[in-house]
Amino acid sequence: MRAFLTSILLVLIFTNLLAQTDSVKVVDDISKQPKQEWYKTKYVQESIVPLGLAVGSLTILAIPNLKVNLQNKLNWNNQANPNYINLGDDYVRYAPAVAAYLLSDALSDYGFRPKHRFIDRTAILAVAYIASDFVVNNTKKIVQEPRPDKTENTSMPSQHTAMAFVAASFLDHELGYISPWISVGGYAVASYVGYARVARNAHFTCDVLMGAAVGILMTNATYWAYDGVMKLFPEKLTISPIVDLQQTGIYVCYQF
Repeated sequence: MRAFLTSILLVLIFTNLLAQTDSVKVVDDISKQPKQEWYKTKYVQESIVPLGLAVGSLTILAIPNLKVNLQNKLNWNNQANPNYINLGDDYVRYAPAVAAYLLSDALSDYGFRPKHRFIDRTAILAVAYIASDFVVNNTKKIVQEPRPDKTENTSMPSQHTAMAFVAASFLDHELGYISPWISVGGYAVASYVGYARVARNAHFTCDVLMGAAVGILMTNATYWAYDGVMKLFPEKLTISPIVDLQQTGIYVCYQF
């Protein structure tokens, strides 16, 4: 199911790119709209941060002993110790997404609305979570990196951090236009989750950096794909997640 949904996401992204390529229209018989430089496109601009995080993660891995030295300094809340403190990272990772829905209702009374309708943004969030989870779990299987506490070979990348940054990116996309502090708050919470994972000796620093990169990039890619498809089929296409005890999937309806 994850592989199927990820394949859908890749097809949507490709469709969106084709739509963007054909989007330059003739203004009149003589002049045309100027072509935007590739480095100014939203795809490049929104990829800078996640790619930077991924490079930072790989740099830590490449420098001898840096990964271990960082862990020794940041590992103050080892979950194997009797004085271990539960920092709530298992639950806080979803906080930015919950905040996005709560703020959407609260701010709508003042004329501020999220970028997408409830059903649309819920579908976007579901696909972003599924795509991120697919990338994280398959990377774990390929890399087989031992955790700092040696319990499992599933350290790289951090799934908790990826989920937290999916939620933070979702909040940023939907409500970040209202105030930059909304986005800052979401990313601060996601960063806290990554820090807590290192502090409890569940992950290395490079793991959480890569998890953050995956979470942001998969969320951005989902928005690119979804918005592109909606531009091709305005007001005619409805996409929503289906989650129940028997199945998980995506409902797609097109009005002819």
